Amino acid sequence: MSGTGGGAPPAPPGDYHVHTTYSDGSGSVEECVARAVALGLPEIGIADHLSGVEHSAWDAASVPFERLDDYVAEVRGVAARHDDITVLLGVEADYVTEHEAGFAELLPAYPFDYVVGGVHVLGGFDFDDPAKRGDARWSDPDTLFAANYQAVRRAAEFGRFAFIAHLDYIGLWGHKPGPGVDAGIDAALDAMAASGTAIELNTDRISDPAGVMYPSVGILRRARERGIPLVISSDAHAAEHVGRLWDEGIAAARQAGYRETLRLSDRALVPLPGA
Repeated sequence: MSGTGGGAPPAPPGDYHVHTTYSDGSGSVEECVARAVALGLPEIGIADHLSGVEHSAWDAASVPFERLDDYVAEVRGVAARHDDITVLLGVEADYVTEHEAGFAELLPAYPFDYVVGGVHVLGGFDFDDPAKRGDARWSDPDTLFAANYQAVRRAAEFGRFAFIAHLDYIGLWGHKPGPGVDAGIDAALDAMAASGTAIELNTDRISDPAGVMYPSVGILRRARERGIPLVISSDAHAAEHVGRLWDEGIAAARQAGYRETLRLSDRALVPLPGA
């Protein structure tokens, strides 16, 4: 599908990766939505962390299973009170291969408008834990990069995610992949294209030591060449971070050759702002 017509300038992209106090964010659902309204965003998606099993390394940062009904009700309630923005109910599923069965049972049990796939753990290694920044496994970063892209490929093949978040987040500490990782990146992108999974440009570049948006413009170009749709998201963990660095994100997307983004409310492709 293609998007809007008429003479009005393109609207900014919606922000579909926003965390609240239900997981590891500091803002309420209403505060995050109010921030999006103030910025003039047409849509916002609340996507708090969710583990595929009740007890995992990510329990502390995930919506507890016993609070999922409350989470759904609150997001739906805030959406009903706002006629000035479209509010979508999502989750960020913290993907690990061994939790696929749990997600296959859990995700259909709730009326999520979309599900984000996010890789944060590789073989039990929480690679973004600051306490593990000096872990010996970082002496061979290519092995971790390869494992990351293998997990992304498996997540795309799982087929339940609207988009994959922060594709190269594995580089948050400043490590760079060697050329031997290229085949793994291509395999992950091929799986995303085959499954219809979109890619996220994550603008949260100021929170991590690497100081970059995820993924790189180079990876975005390779995604565009495969026809993979794009969403731009803030990965906000505070209400004031919703829509953060939007102009910079739009510029990076255009640099990679994208001229449209995916609108999740109706899965339409809509024009990016800019010349």
